[in-house]
Amino acid sequence: GSEFKIDASYLSPNVNVASRLEAATKQFGVLTLISHFMVRLCSPELGVYCRLIDQVTVKGSKQPIRLYTIDLDRMTLKVSPKKKTLAMRNRFKLRQLREAQRNEKWSDDYFVAKVFAADADIIAMRAAFAPEFFLRFSMAFRNYEAGEWRVARDMFYTCHYCPDKSMEYPTNVEEEDWPVDGPTRTLLTFMRKTHYHP
Repeated sequence: GSEFKIDASYLSPNVNVASRLEAATKQFGVLTLISHFMVRLCSPELGVYCRLIDQVTVKGSKQPIRLYTIDLDRMTLKVSPKKKTLAMRNRFKLRQLREAQRNEKWSDDYFVAKVFAADADIIAMRAAFAPEFFLRFSMAFRNYEAGEWRVARDMFYTCHYCPDKSMEYPTNVEEEDWPVDGPTRTLLTFMRKTHYHP
């Protein structure tokens, strides 16, 4: 009924990117994909928890996007049964408690990086990923970006979550023996399509 027309089919570029990233989580085998735009908004302390895994050009966008993930193994968490709440009068108290927790997280002095360093669940979910894994992946990824795909391939082969420090760089590994890490497998599969030549 209004004289102003709105094209409801239009999606902003940000919504388009978010939708594409969400869909790409399955391709990369990760829980979360984060664009470099979001990582730039994070504090440097939180940024160190983000692992650079690729650079892509999303359909409908002209600018390449660097993709990051935060490595968390959700399977390490123990699911505890939901506790039965008491009478109706406690609902109000629970709502107040949730609102207070939400307000605390929105305050200017709340630092997510401190939660990553201190929260028992997050620590447990990150325990599966050895520092050596991150170093190896980072080195392999730099070679991948530089176009040294055979070197990158050999390094990606060693990117196990808890790598053996004495492991040599193998040159011929069957796919079933590749590391289980989703981004590692995705990049190895992509490079294999051109026989590891960029």
